[in-house]
Amino acid sequence: MSLLHTTTPYRRDQLSPLRVPVTLPLVEVHVDTDGVLSILINREPYVTDRPLMRDDLRQALTRIADDLQSPVKVEIHEQGETVFTDIVIPGVQPDEAPLPNPEFPTILSPGEVAGDGFLPDEDVAVAVVVAHQVASPDGTARLRLPTALLAGRPGIVVLLGRTSGAIAVSGSTA
Repeated sequence: MSLLHTTTPYRRDQLSPLRVPVTLPLVEVHVDTDGVLSILINREPYVTDRPLMRDDLRQALTRIADDLQSPVKVEIHEQGETVFTDIVIPGVQPDEAPLPNPEFPTILSPGEVAGDGFLPDEDVAVAVVVAHQVASPDGTARLRLPTALLAGRPGIVVLLGRTSGAIAVSGSTA
């Protein structure tokens, strides 16, 4: 990718405290004809105090990922040999969740934007979307913006992958 002065691409996961093991724990879920779940973690039975039903699946997977403190690979085996695969990551622990700001205004004036979930005293950059571009087959994006648009706003240009979450920052930081 080449936009102005390209810097190293930034990824959200560089700031994440979550450690991902080389091999993810495997959670296999088998659903019988009555909707009762049998769960294996790395081929070992997951024991619960009561039979788990299909409605309990999300809560059980979240609990497993939280208990292991690791993302887990999940394979759900339905009747008829249909298999669904997903990755479940541990949730934010209550003591790690950002505290709501009681002074945060609930009514915004015209032209004002707001968001929450930032760290205390975090530097928050603002980027206004002026164009969209489809990435090439090799995953790169190149966009030629009007010079008049960039002349009035010297500095950083941010590209954000709306599906992947990939962020590329280019330009000066001044």
